[in-house]
Amino acid sequence: MNLEEQEFELAIIDADSILYQIAYVQPSPALCKKEFDRKLNQIMEATEAQHGAVFIKGVDNFRYNVAVDYKGNRKDTIEPEVKDRIDMLYEYAKDFCIESDGAEADDYCGVASQLATNDKQSHVICHIDKDLDMIPGWHYNFKKSEFYYIDQETGYINLMKQILTGDNTDNIQGIKGLGPKTAEKLLNGTLYSNALDIVIDTYKKKCGDQWEHAFCKAANLIYIRMTAEDFRQLSFEELKQKFKWSKNGNEESANTVDVPRETVSES
Repeated sequence: MNLEEQEFELAIIDADSILYQIAYVQPSPALCKKEFDRKLNQIMEATEAQHGAVFIKGVDNFRYNVAVDYKGNRKDTIEPEVKDRIDMLYEYAKDFCIESDGAEADDYCGVASQLATNDKQSHVICHIDKDLDMIPGWHYNFKKSEFYYIDQETGYINLMKQILTGDNTDNIQGIKGLGPKTAEKLLNGTLYSNALDIVIDTYKKKCGDQWEHAFCKAANLIYIRMTAEDFRQLSFEELKQKFKWSKNGNEESANTVDVPRETVSES
């Protein structure tokens, strides 16, 4: 994909990280608001998008119904004055941003991307979160000021790998002791249409009688939703259907997984 030939109609912005970063740096409410406005304008200028959709966290995230300890490893070490600025910024942002009630800003970005794709609307997802790299299309890392493209194969394997490994940042347990290098070895060279079977078989081998529960828990927490109807805990059969490989209607693609090894580091 050639970025120089790309024009974006819509910039989909995950703004949660922006709010936190600003609150830690700027000393006053006025400066926080000014910097937030500046950052959003900077993203719109960088992407040259015609319109923007900015998402922030809301209430009643369904993932806490999946696991009460979701993100439970994050210690509450935020200084009171910083927390006050964070709360103030969220109140300010509510006037022109979209609150992600029932899910997370990531999920709302996923839904917005799917709707834009359905409408054949060119768009770019603006974020710094690796979780969103399971969504095919253009991405913009506003911290690094970098554009990159995720094809369908790469997005799919990113999802499969994360289900295997979990995510320590959000306290998501995958298969204990299985890191990115091992996940890559398991998936590398296989048909994309076989990748899900390999993930499930690995859970069966490593997690014993609890494999289905462990798989469903990790998959429900990791998977970025693409429709609002899926803002809930999905069953094993539903997850299998969601994750079944399909590209352009051809579920039996002969392409094999080939992830560049230099991009992988063991956690």
